[in-house]
Amino acid sequence: MKESMDAFDVMAIVKELKELEEGYIEKVYQQDDEVFLKVRIRKGKKYDVFIKNGKWLCLTKYKETIEHPPDFAMLLRKYIGRGKIRKIEQYDFDRIIIFEIQKERLYKLIVELIPNGNIILVDEDGIIINAIKQQKWRHRIIKPREKYIFPPSRKNPFEMDYEEFKQSFKEKDVVRSIVKMGIPGKWAEEICSVAGIDKKTPCEKLEEEQMKKLYDAMKHLFEKFDRGEFEPIIVDEDVLPFPISKYDGEAEKFSSVNEAFDEFYHRFLKKEVEKEKEEDLKEKLERQLKMQEEAIKKFEEKAKKLKEEADAIFSNLEKVNEAMKEKRYIEKKYPKAILNVEHAGKEMAIEIDLRKNAIENAQEKYEASKKFREKAKKALAAMEEVKRKIKEESKKEEKAGNKKGEKEEKKGKKFWFESYRWFISSHGNLVIGGKDAKSNEKIVKKYMKDDDIYVHADVHGAPSCVVKAADIDGNKLEIDEETLKEACQFAIVYSKAWKQFSIATAYWVYPQQVSKTPPPGEFLPRGAFMIRGKRNYMRCRMEFGIGVTEIKGASKIMGGPPSAIKKHCQKWAVFEPGSEDKNAVAKSLAKSFGVSIEEILKVLPPGNLSKKEEKI
Repeated sequence: MKESMDAFDVMAIVKELKELEEGYIEKVYQQDDEVFLKVRIRKGKKYDVFIKNGKWLCLTKYKETIEHPPDFAMLLRKYIGRGKIRKIEQYDFDRIIIFEIQKERLYKLIVELIPNGNIILVDEDGIIINAIKQQKWRHRIIKPREKYIFPPSRKNPFEMDYEEFKQSFKEKDVVRSIVKMGIPGKWAEEICSVAGIDKKTPCEKLEEEQMKKLYDAMKHLFEKFDRGEFEPIIVDEDVLPFPISKYDGEAEKFSSVNEAFDEFYHRFLKKEVEKEKEEDLKEKLERQLKMQEEAIKKFEEKAKKLKEEADAIFSNLEKVNEAMKEKRYIEKKYPKAILNVEHAGKEMAIEIDLRKNAIENAQEKYEASKKFREKAKKALAAMEEVKRKIKEESKKEEKAGNKKGEKEEKKGKKFWFESYRWFISSHGNLVIGGKDAKSNEKIVKKYMKDDDIYVHADVHGAPSCVVKAADIDGNKLEIDEETLKEACQFAIVYSKAWKQFSIATAYWVYPQQVSKTPPPGEFLPRGAFMIRGKRNYMRCRMEFGIGVTEIKGASKIMGGPPSAIKKHCQKWAVFEPGSEDKNAVAKSLAKSFGVSIEEILKVLPPGNLSKKEEKI
């Protein structure tokens, strides 16, 4: 899933934000690392600009009420509140937006949508007034009274002439060379697609005519953005200013780029951010608790050891003084030495201070033992406070879960595997598949065990699938031949092969053959894996089933191989690639199954369909 905006997204957003120029900033709000600017333009129209530090910027309809703004928001109100927006621009085809605001003086609000991004207010001389967070690198410092320096960037590809473009093809293949120019991956692929050239073509095999086609395709893309020819869509867990060939899924259209990006963020990313924030806090508290428990144990052990040593010295005062006088000890490093002393039926090696007598050494150890007991006591009090906070977080989760349960009572419990593509095989095995690069990586790293099987379609742009050697409850279950065949069919259906073939090939391998380590000199992108050793291939028909099944009393929509759907579902329909519009199919099935259209769309393959048979 898309997690942050790229340079082309910023260009499209800024094009539309030009409408705010000559408008006035009425108010500034802030919630954690989210900043809102309320802007009033001509005829009294008002807009809210939403900024998620380091990730997102767009106009928003999702306004939050914030009663007590943080210091940074108060500072922005002081300097740019009621200021006039003179200009909004993108810096040098980078993920940086500059708001020029005129008040008594000219100010710039600089929004960096880059990793470890920032929101920075500078004066007309380029001196930093303040930032949402202070940062320091070798080449620049972000803190008050420092001169603002832009992050280093590549040459702007918009300014490349044909000769410069030609000289840039030095990577292993065409698409990598275009990405190296500063063009994001999906747009580099679009340039290749428009030019009609395989993105994996080695650079040394490019002919002059092909090079010109690539250059023309790049210029055509730039011109499309420059002219503002936008048809914003949300498709396949991405949001785009206009459709591109990379995506085959059914697109949801919007009237403006800002509207699409606003909807995408608050529909998908906002929930993920809040969930991660809650998980991070609880995990942090649990780590803190564990460290405190270990510290208390060490303090108590140290206190006990020092008291025993002090007792041993007091029990042998004359012997200790005599041994020190006659130098019957092992000197570590003056003034410290090790002395052997018998106490309570055992011999103890005790460190002593040669500058002090026996009584003074014993008293020093008693004092040190007391201090460690006090440290343990304080750590114990702090630990109780952390336990209280963990309990509070657990109550919040329980409360949130209860609310969610009330809302979804009709749908029933949501199972962990519903976050991915899934189905239950005819034999009863759970099979899961990724929806994007992030979930591909997660199901392999987190959920694939030694007894499971890894499955992948033999085409580019397919999900990683894992066949669990267990049922949905985690009970051990052997993986049979039919389950493997169903898993392979599942893998091809959700791949790009859906729109191209009536029969396609997938393969399965053992977990030990799947690796994240690429060959020397090569790179593996997120969600991709190396397969080593023999692959077991299976050819499968491009058929897909969808039906209503019941899992632990909860009604669920399941999509997958027809054989599994017919086995587990009372109502079902089977499809193959065809000409029926995906949305129309979803609408019809939603009515037949008594569920929402969104639930159906979640499990449909990436393209249009034709119905083969049904039992509804």
